[in-house]
Amino acid sequence: MSSLASRTILGFEVMFLKSTIRKFSSFVRPNELPNLPGTMSAWQLYGYKGLESLKLVSTVEVPPITQPNEVLVKIKAASINSLDVMMSEGYGQQLFENYSYLKPSRISQITKTHLPLTLGRDFAGVVQAVGGDVKNLQPGDEVMGFIPPPLAGSHAEYLVTSASNMKQKPENLTMEEAASIPYAGLTAWSALSITAELCIGSKGKKVLVIGAAGGVGSIAIQLLKNWGAIVVASGSSEVIPFLTELGSDFVIDYTSPEAESELYQFGGFDVILDCTGRTHNFNYSFLKPWSNAKYVTLSPPTLRNFDEHGMIGGMMKNGLDLLAANSSAIIEGKTLRWAYFVPSSSALTELVDLARNKKLQTAIDSVFPYEQLPEAYAKMKAGHKRGKIIVTM
Repeated sequence: MSSLASRTILGFEVMFLKSTIRKFSSFVRPNELPNLPGTMSAWQLYGYKGLESLKLVSTVEVPPITQPNEVLVKIKAASINSLDVMMSEGYGQQLFENYSYLKPSRISQITKTHLPLTLGRDFAGVVQAVGGDVKNLQPGDEVMGFIPPPLAGSHAEYLVTSASNMKQKPENLTMEEAASIPYAGLTAWSALSITAELCIGSKGKKVLVIGAAGGVGSIAIQLLKNWGAIVVASGSSEVIPFLTELGSDFVIDYTSPEAESELYQFGGFDVILDCTGRTHNFNYSFLKPWSNAKYVTLSPPTLRNFDEHGMIGGMMKNGLDLLAANSSAIIEGKTLRWAYFVPSSSALTELVDLARNKKLQTAIDSVFPYEQLPEAYAKMKAGHKRGKIIVTM
């Protein structure tokens, strides 16, 4: 081989080596790589039979940072959401498995059959390492955040997610309190601000929150009060003091024979937020007629329709269901709207700031140790809780 050819090959090798080093350094800052174990424990879902499909596995690979905007977090606390329980029973399987085929980057943590899968949508913990583009966080920072489904979740010792999905934890919150806010808070925020369009103006609006004692409802009440709305909360007799403490202007005991007549006395609501989990038999009569009043449900049939009818059939069924549900409401200028969790970094900042300034109090129903996660799922499935269910690592 000629000396010119040798120098050319050597030049390409040097260029490749420099490119590789630059690429690696953009992912993880070399001087901040922690001494991490190669494996971790995680509660993983191996089927869709509910709790019996959950297994505690101690040989799961610690997720690597693969993008320069990602952060590796050691989990200290995580919450249980109704979505976790529903996903363990197959809810959303069609959509999430199709998503895993379309977006392979971070989904590489999930097999092409979507399983095994680590559930858990929000967390609080300590930063272990950051990607090269992350400037606002560093190892040792205490953070709180969320993981959009169907990505590998927080019911594990470690997780990796985008830096935009987390914020520094306020000092006045414990890890358990911090973990109770992100997913439920962002669901409440999106339902009220986006779906109910209260971002346009909420001051003086009359809003009825049904099923207000749960994780989403308890935060919704406080968001509405911070935005200047008039809040009427509905719950059972035993949660009336709790709902009053959260700041509700009026509390209605839905088990009372007079509950319906008491609600009619308010003269109609601008928005009804239904956190009960019901999927039909919505009562539009409490909404103001001809005022663009909205009934917002947190239990749309979207994913269920995909599961039962496939992707194309599910899309058609969703359209028909929404039309049918609005057929009676639209006659009086009212609408039924479906609300979803929205992964908004700016909304998470708002929630964290409210908590830091003690304008958003956390509501924790119960705390379980990591090893008892199935018991936490069972409690979530049983319903009738006050606030969030937390798991501590």
